[in-house]
Amino acid sequence: MLAATASAEVLLTTPQNPLTAAPGRSDLEALNKGQQALAARQFEQAEKHFGDAYKLNPRSVEAMLGLAAATHAAGKSKLARDWMSSAVAMAPGQANVLQAQAKLLVELGLTTEAEESYRAAIAGQPGLVQLKLDLAALYLEKLKKPAQAAAVLRDVLKQHPEMAAAHLGLGLALSADGKIEEASRVLDEAVRRDPNNPFALHAQGLVALRLSQADRALAAFDKALVLRKDFAGAMIGRGDALLALGKGDQAIEAYTRASALAPRSAYPHALRGIAFEKMKRLPEAEAAYREALKIDPEDVRIMNNLAFVLASQKVKLDEALKLAERAVAKDGNRASLYDTLGVVYLARNDSKAARQAFEKGLALEPGNLTLRQHHTMLGSNQTVATTSAPAAPVKPAAAVAAPAPAPVPAPAPALVASAPKAAPAVAPAPVPAPAAKPAAVDADATKAVASRLESWRQAWEAKDTNRYLAFYGADFVPADKRARSAWEADRRVKLDKKGDIRVQVDAPSFKLEGNVVVVTFEQRYQSGNYSDAGRKRLEWVKDGSDWKIRREAQQ
Repeated sequence: MLAATASAEVLLTTPQNPLTAAPGRSDLEALNKGQQALAARQFEQAEKHFGDAYKLNPRSVEAMLGLAAATHAAGKSKLARDWMSSAVAMAPGQANVLQAQAKLLVELGLTTEAEESYRAAIAGQPGLVQLKLDLAALYLEKLKKPAQAAAVLRDVLKQHPEMAAAHLGLGLALSADGKIEEASRVLDEAVRRDPNNPFALHAQGLVALRLSQADRALAAFDKALVLRKDFAGAMIGRGDALLALGKGDQAIEAYTRASALAPRSAYPHALRGIAFEKMKRLPEAEAAYREALKIDPEDVRIMNNLAFVLASQKVKLDEALKLAERAVAKDGNRASLYDTLGVVYLARNDSKAARQAFEKGLALEPGNLTLRQHHTMLGSNQTVATTSAPAAPVKPAAAVAAPAPAPVPAPAPALVASAPKAAPAVAPAPVPAPAAKPAAVDADATKAVASRLESWRQAWEAKDTNRYLAFYGADFVPADKRARSAWEADRRVKLDKKGDIRVQVDAPSFKLEGNVVVVTFEQRYQSGNYSDAGRKRLEWVKDGSDWKIRREAQQ
């Protein structure tokens, strides 16, 4: 989704055509060879050629940028950042160099510094639209600040009111900021200016769904599919619109077609399960959820819904209990999961355990009417019917994160099964599909790391500094590349401050990559005067009999 994504190609801001000879430039041949190697993804060769160019001309900004691109692509993040800093120092205030630096910082997860770099570039060259589009993408995709993205895009439209992509980006930012009616008007303008853009039509359909305009949404999705038959996101939107119109069988057909377009995504199967549930076709809902879990066995919401469907049918109750308990263990801060757990206990005739589950859910969300109804009915010795809606397994199509705009004209990008990218065109949000899972994940390693993750969270929340720091291995490198000693000193100062803190780890996902277990999750942090939330990635490696963290990064 991110327009500012850094790669070897985009970091290198020198021209991709061969550089022409100029008086006093002895480094051009080496630079051209470096560009060719970079384009061929021969990163070691690229580093060598750019290094030769640098030796010939130590003031060559192009050589420094090339070295930053090549070393970053080869996984040498610290070296890449050093070369980029050298380029900025050699060409202070030069917009294209600051832009390249910002893209690298985004890739390294240093989003606040990337914002500063973009701001500096814009200050130096305010008329360069791409800088503002990149900054808007950063606000929308990484910093989760749609209001700031909208402000930047409004500024772009003052300069270029005809830019359809900027209208589209503004509409998506407004939608993400909850300003749905205004977003609808802006997206209508985007479609008017570029009626053959399937992604603009898709966004128009998503917003129409949020406004309960299912007929209008269906028309927009159908137009998008005429323009692009392999657009899985539009096919999913079509299913959502049909379901809202009460056309369940046609909705299921649309979701089935979407699953064929995005075979690695659990999302269409889960939506098919929801549709079957609404139609009271529970055995078919069960089958659909099972298909979804085959693709993503760690999705808490899907396992929760399967548990609910099994309890509703009063079949396979041992499996239902395991699924519901596993969902709660993975995400114990979601009240609706405790509701499902309580329903499963009731199906097993365990009223005491059901009451405890409902009470835990109400402690998290006192205003949850479904939980309160279940708890009240149980208290009056009535049987709780398993007819309430389970926790939503997936985000509705209208809530899919929006891509950032890019300049027009530009060709449409290829469909991807995960989050879309906007480089150089605005890309769709076809399916929020997870990355493909490995064929076999070491269950013991995953279980051990899951336990360590929770212990790490508890140590942090308890402000037990020594125990917290002990989770980081000897080869741990801080995300900002500081010395380990400086990072530890900073952590001790912060943990020694007065006051309680709360750390939540939501919906962790585990993936085995060689001998590394990669865990991604939503982290929520709160102290007396500060709170934040974001996606975090931890890499765990075996250290003797324990698993320890070797890398930590915000995503």
